[in-house]
Amino acid sequence: MAEDGQMSEQEKQLRDCFGKFDVNGDGKIQADEFKRLMSSLGGFSSKEIRRLFKEADSDGSGSVDWREFLSWIINGTALKGMGAKGAASFERLLNAETQDEASYVESAQVGHSVTEYLKKSGSKDRRRPRAGRKAAAKGGCDEFGVPEDYVGHRIEWPMTLPGAQALLDHFLLNGANSPLHQKHVMLILDQFVEAYKTRHPKPVVNTEVPQPDGRLIIVGDTHGQLADVLHILYHLGPPNAKNRYLFNGDMVDRGSQGVEILLIIFSFFLADPESIIIHRGNHENEDMNALHADNGGGFEDEVMEKYGLSVYRNFINAFKALSLASVINKEIFVVHGGLTRVKNLTIDYINTLPFQEYTAPHPMSTNVKEQLFSDLLWSDPTEHEGKYKSDRGVGIKYGPDVTTKFCSQNRLRFLVRSHQVPEDGRGFQKQHNDRCVTVFSASNYCGDGGNFGAVIVLSAANFPRYEVFEHFAAPLEEMPAIVAQGDATDWNQMSTSQQKGSAEASRAARQEKTFARMIISIIEKKPQLWAHVIKSSLGQKLPADDFARMMEQQTESDHPWSEALHAWGVVDPDGNIEVTKFLNRWVVKSESAGYSSFVNDAIKQVYEAIVALDMDLTETFKMFDRDGDGTVDLNEAKYVLEKFDLGLSSSQIDRLLGQLFSTSVITTADTARMSIQDFLGHFTMVYSSTNNADLPKWVLDVLGQIGRLIVKVKAPGATDESQDSTKMSQLFQEIDTSGDGVLQLDEFVTGIEKLPGLDKLMVDGSPLSHSKLVDISKILDVTHDGTLNYLEFQQAFQLKGQGTTDLENSLVEDLTTLLFRYRVHVRTGCQFLDEADSCKVLTEDFENVLRGVNNALHSNEQGISESQIKHLSSALAVEDEEGKIISYDEFLRSFVIVDTENGSVIKSFRG
Repeated sequence: MAEDGQMSEQEKQLRDCFGKFDVNGDGKIQADEFKRLMSSLGGFSSKEIRRLFKEADSDGSGSVDWREFLSWIINGTALKGMGAKGAASFERLLNAETQDEASYVESAQVGHSVTEYLKKSGSKDRRRPRAGRKAAAKGGCDEFGVPEDYVGHRIEWPMTLPGAQALLDHFLLNGANSPLHQKHVMLILDQFVEAYKTRHPKPVVNTEVPQPDGRLIIVGDTHGQLADVLHILYHLGPPNAKNRYLFNGDMVDRGSQGVEILLIIFSFFLADPESIIIHRGNHENEDMNALHADNGGGFEDEVMEKYGLSVYRNFINAFKALSLASVINKEIFVVHGGLTRVKNLTIDYINTLPFQEYTAPHPMSTNVKEQLFSDLLWSDPTEHEGKYKSDRGVGIKYGPDVTTKFCSQNRLRFLVRSHQVPEDGRGFQKQHNDRCVTVFSASNYCGDGGNFGAVIVLSAANFPRYEVFEHFAAPLEEMPAIVAQGDATDWNQMSTSQQKGSAEASRAARQEKTFARMIISIIEKKPQLWAHVIKSSLGQKLPADDFARMMEQQTESDHPWSEALHAWGVVDPDGNIEVTKFLNRWVVKSESAGYSSFVNDAIKQVYEAIVALDMDLTETFKMFDRDGDGTVDLNEAKYVLEKFDLGLSSSQIDRLLGQLFSTSVITTADTARMSIQDFLGHFTMVYSSTNNADLPKWVLDVLGQIGRLIVKVKAPGATDESQDSTKMSQLFQEIDTSGDGVLQLDEFVTGIEKLPGLDKLMVDGSPLSHSKLVDISKILDVTHDGTLNYLEFQQAFQLKGQGTTDLENSLVEDLTTLLFRYRVHVRTGCQFLDEADSCKVLTEDFENVLRGVNNALHSNEQGISESQIKHLSSALAVEDEEGKIISYDEFLRSFVIVDTENGSVIKSFRG
């Protein structure tokens, strides 16, 4: 291992990889830990895993410590034994952050596709709702429009260094709990954009270490972690002309105080433009910000929660003003990501980029200058010579030869970049013969990194030599007391103790976050998982190892599935997992009242499309039981349901059938089957639970009592599981005295009146009358043709049984999952049309956005049907003076992830 914390790229990646094996955190990989994670990767047999562990356990102790693990990898033994597929799995395992940011590429493509669709469809040209009038503030307002009774922090204008320091002190004492007033925020943003563009009109800033005795401090990624910024500014002093700061991008996303960080550094710039330079990172980009924090974004959610859409748009305008790079004393190049694919790259060429036109180019652009732009924000160094495609999906990997050539051609000593967490746990790293230095300032990254942060300090007296100040920031709530100690604060000692005390908490937090991400991946991949289960005719139980491999393949991830399955307690004593039970465990739901109405309508549409055929009993049975064997198999059911205009996609039908046949009581070698009566009974149960809710209470009471009378009659030859459905079909045939397969209304009334015990049935304290029964028959006649077909009859008395809720969920979960998965892009499309920043759009605009999402989906993905688009829009709409409008942001934040095992909400997306 290299000295002074300088590790090869492979070594530093493996430090984090070791932690993923070492589940119990004892510093050693036990045999079962090794087997569990290696099995989840795929591509390894049990025999190969045993051999690899034996090779890694060089001292034969039965466990592998860090030195053994590192040696096993570095000497090449492991990679030779793994083969190509195993090595590829290891590469994906090593860096979860890379996987996060690579997902940005796909997300950005979908978002751009939706907005392009809206442009072409002419949606942008139509009338939009106006911004609603805001209630007038009580009392007067100051010169900035802030109400006089506002009790929060007030800024004074023009901004001065004492004013900027006062804002810094305010956030030290209050964190994000006392936000600056929106009027103040808008003023800072507006003034900053104008001032920064004027001060730095080119992509590259030429600056110097302040003379004669000043210093310049380079800050790496802080990612919304206010505690780190406070630690740095109070330890090393606030920005001023002699204590100049260069923030090297990625101030936002992941953490929840990006707003406060930006307001602080923007204020110092406004107070003294000589005090601070601010670079753009790959996260100062609206496509990245739109992602949820769990997926690497979060800044849009943060601003929307604190201030709303208008302020968020102004932050995006500020990002467009930020610089791309700096050259210090003509000798040091500073950039967020790294070098580019462009040959013979010069500073002058970088200065030709149209950097203020957008926050970042389209990630898949083929324009040379736009690719160069992206490379500066996204690229990473590698120890291999040359240039390579990046795993992130954007930018490149560049070797030491590229760094040497760039520095030589531009007469530079070295370059400083950020963008990556050094995997050895330090806040900095030297590569490429010390000519490429990474500095990362977010300590204990994302609350579970366990890493130090660092800054680079260049002084006028020692230039070009530099010092590295590492730190491990205390929790935000402890910072005021630490700062209050003044000169008595031992910042180094404090950082060391904080880092040592965080190790176990960081490990537990990493595991918790990983499992949470896996649950979301299960939900987002539900359509594919159900389709695979249906297509493969999988049994009700699978061995845990087989199930883990299936999850890895279908979710296209290298998550520790075997470990998670045991932690979730879903592996039974025989080592198996119940497939349907597992897939039903976690669901995404919307807490929107309008969406609940849409769910009921969707269920009714499916059932009524078949009821409307008004077939007799024989025809109904034949339609589903095509081979006449008295049962319905999965393929027969799918064939029939796909023929009708049910408003369901193919994947939604798969989801419904997977749930229906999960209770199959007839098993054959080829596929699941159930009796025709059971199939129709289960199917009807769902409709009955939603449709009957609209009936008068007395009718519901009567139907429930009659249903219980029917259940009391034992059906000859029926099993316990199927007798209720069999009773329904037998009773129907008995009542059908004409034998024509349908019930005339008088046949229905006469037949029901013969049921044993009906004479004791009471309605509002009186016996059920003939006329009341006639009224009920007319209500049940859904098709209004004077007859009741078998499905109309069955749904009337179908008691809601165990599994009904699962069936209801199955009909709409696929659609809910689709909306959840693409909620970011639905919001992007709506914001594109929301010129009033009201977070509301007209219903026709909302429908067009959903069509735009459909247009952007992959060819193998099922979209939202036109009828579902119309029904959803209608259910969410409210009447407004502008017409029918939808509060899209409220709806898209209404999703929750529920653990159906105990009914608990395990994740909310409201803020």
